Amino acid sequence: MVSVLTSTLNWVEDTVNKKSGAAVIRNAWVRDREGKDRLSLTRLQAVRKHIVRRGLRTFPDRLHYPGENWSFVVYRPELLVVDVGVLAADPQKRAALDYVMEALNQNTYGQYLVSGHRFRNKLLELASAHPEIRWQFKQQDAAA
Repeated sequence: MVSVLTSTLNWVEDTVNKKSGAAVIRNAWVRDREGKDRLSLTRLQAVRKHIVRRGLRTFPDRLHYPGENWSFVVYRPELLVVDVGVLAADPQKRAALDYVMEALNQNTYGQYLVSGHRFRNKLLELASAHPEIRWQFKQQDAAA
């Protein structure tokens, strides 16, 4: 079992929060945060596992390349909750959703062919299409 530094996970989460819910994370940055000379695949997958436990998601879903030149996207899954009415009125947001859904539906190796930076940008385009949730609670009948 590989232990992951809490400071690495906190840094990833803070970066995602600062970048409006989606950030591109380079493997070299994770390696530096972990204080290692080189990043092993086992350590990279352990970092991903802990990121997912914190309620975040990664793209690609599985991280197979620990090389320092590779990167992955960490995002909040709430970015994928969109208002269909907004999408119907805006073809640019509809195209962004199509791109994101097509990228997520790729197989494991097909996801590596998708640009992480473009995926992040399309996710952030969808941010303005979030539904406004208004909670309405039923009133208890006084007669009951």
